[in-house]
Amino acid sequence: MNITPLEYLHIAGVVAALAHAQDDKDWARFRELFADRVTLDQSGQSGAPAEDLTAGELTAKARTVLEGFASTHHASSNLLVDATSAGVTCRAHMVAYHHLPVPGVDFCVMRGYWRLEMIRTPQQRWLIRRWAVVRTAPWEGNPDLYRIASKGKHRVVPENAKGSTT
Repeated sequence: MNITPLEYLHIAGVVAALAHAQDDKDWARFRELFADRVTLDQSGQSGAPAEDLTAGELTAKARTVLEGFASTHHASSNLLVDATSAGVTCRAHMVAYHHLPVPGVDFCVMRGYWRLEMIRTPQQRWLIRRWAVVRTAPWEGNPDLYRIASKGKHRVVPENAKGSTT
């Protein structure tokens, strides 16, 4: 399968949409980016084994963790797209910043890449069927914030969402 420049743009759009959906906490948009069954592989980030999930289960898992952060910022770049017999593999550099106002170190930065396997639907949409997160540099900040955020005990309203009192 050859990838046309237009298909490359569509694939890049999926990568960007994945970053934005997480940062915007737009869970409907997040869910739309995935095939009905997806493999989440975080073994290269946290050591957790790969797991097969429905797109709904993956969305719930992401929501549980990311809703616990006051803010996140996922920045992707340097996409490499390779055609396969089943679709495409896309590798994108990723810097992911997470903030949670807790005593001590209140942020965590992960540097690495996403490796996404995508399939094209009959409607010509690209959907992610495998999402691997690979950390390639030491953590910056406090990686335990993922665990704290997923517990939901520190849920906060981001400053930009609070009403003005003036």
